[in-house]
Formats: sequence, structure tokens, C-alpha cells
Amino acid sequence: MAKGTIYLIVASVVFSLTGYAIHFWLGREMGPAEYGAFGVVLYLMTTINLFITSGIPRSVSKYVAEGNYSTKDIVKYGNRLQLIFCAIVFVLYLGFSGVIANFLKDPSLTPYIRISALAVPTYALYSIYNTGYLNGLRKFGLQALTSMGDSVIKLAAVFGLVLLGFGVGGALAGYVLATLVAFLLAWRFVGPLGKSQALFDWKKLLSFSAPATGFAVAFFLLVSLDLFAVKAMGIGEIEVGYYTSATTVSRAPYYLFSGLAMSLFPSISRSTSTNNADLTASYIRQSMRYMLMLLVPSVLLISVTSKDLLSLVYSSRYIDAAVPLSVLSFGLGFLTIFFVLSHMIMGRGKPGVVLFMALILVAMDIGLNILLIPTYGLTGAAWATTITGLAGMCAAAVYVLREFKTLLGISSLIKISVAATVIYAIAAQVSFPPLWLPAVYTGLFALYAGILWLLKELNKDDLRTVRKVVPLLKSPGIGNRTS
Repeated sequence: MAKGTIYLIVASVVFSLTGYAIHFWLGREMGPAEYGAFGVVLYLMTTINLFITSGIPRSVSKYVAEGNYSTKDIVKYGNRLQLIFCAIVFVLYLGFSGVIANFLKDPSLTPYIRISALAVPTYALYSIYNTGYLNGLRKFGLQALTSMGDSVIKLAAVFGLVLLGFGVGGALAGYVLATLVAFLLAWRFVGPLGKSQALFDWKKLLSFSAPATGFAVAFFLLVSLDLFAVKAMGIGEIEVGYYTSATTVSRAPYYLFSGLAMSLFPSISRSTSTNNADLTASYIRQSMRYMLMLLVPSVLLISVTSKDLLSLVYSSRYIDAAVPLSVLSFGLGFLTIFFVLSHMIMGRGKPGVVLFMALILVAMDIGLNILLIPTYGLTGAAWATTITGLAGMCAAAVYVLREFKTLLGISSLIKISVAATVIYAIAAQVSFPPLWLPAVYTGLFALYAGILWLLKELNKDDLRTVRKVVPLLKSPGIGNRTS
């Protein structure tokens, strides 16, 4: 799983870098108002696509990973179900595009929503082969290579179409084009499949995919409801652009650790199906430790340097988003942990549990946005997400601890918190030009690692793990490896 995690985290880093390059460049090129429109439609498109990119693909990944059924049969039934759901979602989304735009109090979004509807079939095909079959077969290297291809092509397509004068519509079309090419790559990488004697009941896909889809949609609402609420409650077009910049920056940790969730899911599915409790516990403890070791300082530094960070990546025009970002970074950190913990629970075969949690959190988030935005504006929206994320993280952590009898050592949590607090305090006291931020981050992370070493949280075993993993990233055969 360590190999798979590295592959997918590298892909997540490429995804994040290209995605942020698109957002930062469009934010500067378009200005807050037009960029805000792009952000709203993009997040709307992503929410709709979750209906066909999460349930069936996640379900086929689980049953392929378990290795108890005919992979060829799973692919056959998975493709059929995916195409049926794709057709239904596409027709509904396209048909209600005007209604959705009016609900968001901006009829001018209608043509952009219609363009984004074209992403439904391309994302459906891409996800079933990438997130479904390649992930389930644990061909993590090929899955990562396909994801990176999608990211790079998307960057080129968006930049090219916008520079040609197609504006917001061109940017959205770039996403569609890139995903179509990525699907062709994933389809090629899956290759021929053998048929076993154990036949597969297609109803299993539905029983797992329904709650898995519901969870994916609910989770994306948790990270997007604040932006939709800001738009729907008539805060103002420029303010929507400001908040879009804050949400984009705050999601960096989530994008990074989505790779961890993708490798954990099939790995825990396989270890629990074979009743290997020791291996499952090892996956959980090490994943949580390494995630928090990187996540906690990242969240703290984004929060304390929010003003300079926005100036660096978006320009000084977005300074008004600094305070919301300083709060929202914590909320996305909490939701990132909730997301990873939820995939542990789903790997156990209990997607209904995380769906139940997520639906309660969505209701909570809606109520908090309605309560806080009229009084506190953009900062109120950020607090709504942060409070909701904290509640979700705590609930999922308690369930995982009860279900698997392990989570993370208290000693590790204390040492990580102490080291992160030190660099947070330093960053809060020292002022520097925005252009120095990359160097400042590097220096503070080096200090953070040094403190962990002194506290004996980082040790020789960790260094040996790094030495084993890093050569894999340099290997010319990374795309051909499986784990």
C-alpha cells in the first residue's frame, strides 16, 4: 500500500499544481466577477458528476480488489450500470440548467451550465476505468499515470481555449476535452481481463454504490455549500470571486491526501475480506500518523499566512479573502481527516454509516450558513464549514476507533501538535514579502522536521521508509508497477 499511496499522492500533487495554476491564472486573467462565475459552475459540475464518478466506480473497485469474483463479469455489469446512470444524470442536468441558474440568482450562468453538462459522459467513462478498474486491480502506477495525463492535458486545453477568446465556456470545455483523452488512456491500460469460475451478482454493485454515491455527493456539498450559499444569498459577484479564491487555496491539503484515501480503500477492502486484522490496523495507524504529520503544519501555515499567500497566487485584489481563508483552512483540514476516515469505514463494507454521518453534517452546514452569513458575511460561511468539519472528524474518528480498535497514538498526536505550534508561532511573529513565502515555508518545514526528530517522533524507521519509497518515484518503469 505504501507504493500505491506514493503513486497516487504524486498524481494528487500534479492534479493540485495544474488545478491551482488554472485557478490562479484565471483569477488574474478574468478578474473576480468572471472568475467567480467559473468557480460556481465548476463546483456545480463537480457536484453533479459525483453521481456517476463515485458510486459505481467505487463499488467495482471494492469487489475487484477483494478478488473473490470474476473481474470480467464485474466490468461487464459495471459498464452497463454506469452508462444507464450517466444517461439519466446528463438528461436531468442539461434539462434543468436554466432552473439551476435561476436558483443561483444568475440566469447568465445557463449557457455555462449547459457546456458543463458535456462533462457527464466523459467523466462517467473515465471514472469507471480509472477509479474503478485500475484502482480495484491495484494498478496504482497506471492509475496515477492516467490521472497525471488528465491534469496536464486539462492545463493545456484550458489555457489554450481561454487565450483564443472563449472565456468561461472555453475553460469548462477544456475540462471536458482532457477527461475524454484520460478515459482513452485508462481504457487502454486496463487491458484484457480473465474470467474466473465465480460468477458475480450485479446487484452487489447497486447495494454498495447507492450509499457510496450519496456519501460522495454529500461530502462534496460539505466542501462547497459555503460557496453556493454565498452565491445564492446575494452577497455580490466580486465577493463570490473572493470566496472562490479562499476555497481554492484551502482545499490544497484535501487534494493532496485524496491519494491516500484512494489507496486505503482497496487495501482495507482486501485485508478485511481476508480477516487480516493486524494488517488493517497497521494501515490505519501509519496512514493517520503520516497524514497528520503533514496536514497539521500545512493547515496552520495556510491560516497564519493567508494574506500573503493570496497576494502571491491571486494578486492583492483578493486580500479581502484573507480572513475567511484563515478560518476555512481549518475547516478543510477537518474535512480532509473525515474524508480519509470515511474511506476506512467504506473499505470495511459500510458505506451506509458514512452516508448517515455526511447527511447529518450537510443539514448542520446548511443551518450554520443560513445563520452566520447574514451577520458575518464571508467569514461566517468559513466558520460554518469549519464547525461542521470538526464535528464530522470527531464522529468518524470515534467510529473508526470503535470498529478497528486503533487510530493514532496519543504520544504522536502531542508531539506533532507541539512541533506544528512552534512553527505557527514563528510565522505569526515574522513579517516578510509575499514573494518570500516559498522559501519561508521550506525553512519552517525543515525546522518542523527537526523538532519532530528531537522529540523522537521522526526516527530511523521513517528514514528507511523514505529511502525505500523515493527510488520508486525515479524508476522509469513506474507506470508498469502494481501494488
